[in-house]
Amino acid sequence: MIDPAAGLRPAISRKDALARLGASPKPEAVLFDLDGTLIDSVEDIHAAVRVLLAELGLPQCSRAQVATWVGNGARMLVERAMAGRFEGFAGLADARERHAAADAAMPRFRAIYQEVCVDHTVPLAGARDSLAAVQRLGLGVAIVTNKPVAPTERIVDALGWRPFVSVVIGGDTLASRKPDPAPLAEALRRLDARHAWMVGDSANDVGAARAASMPSIVVRGGYNHGLPVEDLDPAPDVIVDTLAEFPELLHACIARDGRASEERA
Repeated sequence: MIDPAAGLRPAISRKDALARLGASPKPEAVLFDLDGTLIDSVEDIHAAVRVLLAELGLPQCSRAQVATWVGNGARMLVERAMAGRFEGFAGLADARERHAAADAAMPRFRAIYQEVCVDHTVPLAGARDSLAAVQRLGLGVAIVTNKPVAPTERIVDALGWRPFVSVVIGGDTLASRKPDPAPLAEALRRLDARHAWMVGDSANDVGAARAASMPSIVVRGGYNHGLPVEDLDPAPDVIVDTLAEFPELLHACIARDGRASEERA
């Protein structure tokens, strides 16, 4: 995880945040990313990667490296780990053979990670309260992640979040993953909702939200391939230090929309 207190620009004011979110239709649902947004999962991901690399006889990688490799789905993570670099096999003379080896390793990696995915994974500050706040307001709650569905479902159950989460979209639910907007659109379809907010921690979340024409709220301190969220392009609509700020922001925006509706009536 990135230190959320390191070298930050000031966050936008609450007034500006409400104005930006209020410029879009009132949300009927909130879509949450998982890794780096709701949970810190690097310890278990790193453990699974280490087991796989040991079985393949490949050099080991550090926890810090894995933290920068997370975010583009399990297949890309395995490729990066096997290559020992963020670019994966791109540009390597034997890329075709390496891709075939990574494809062959995927069933084993999935099995390893499924076994350990709740050993050390913990919720981030404000995660449970944010999910509960959305659900109490009668809005739909979905997790839209590039992590495979099976470990995502196991984590949701292990953390006791099943009463709040109606829909789970994983990196293997559809043929495409974030930053493609298709997973967000599928979440909306399953929730029977038209308008939503996307809450995440990375360029994948902002890009998907922008393509899906919905506001994006980004949490500092997540993964985002080790880069500060202040440098995202396109920029998120709102940046918060932790999800602990999210329930109040959501309530304030909903209350503001309600007052506006009463005034129009």
